Amino acid sequence: MTSAKFLKVNCKDCGNETIIFSRASSVISCSVCGSTLAKPKGGKADLVGSSVVEILE
Repeated sequence: MTSAKFLKVNCKDCGNETIIFSRASSVISCSVCGSTLAKPKGGKADLVGSSVVEILE
């Protein structure tokens, strides 16, 4: 079993909610304001400009 999940995150700059993969392999930007939401970090993505709203199974 893998611990990879999809996450609903909230942009800290504009409040837009986006669904991302917890083990993202590229930088993820907000589709509304363009700020960085997550950066790849070897395994799990490092949430830099966002916070988790919900973990989706």
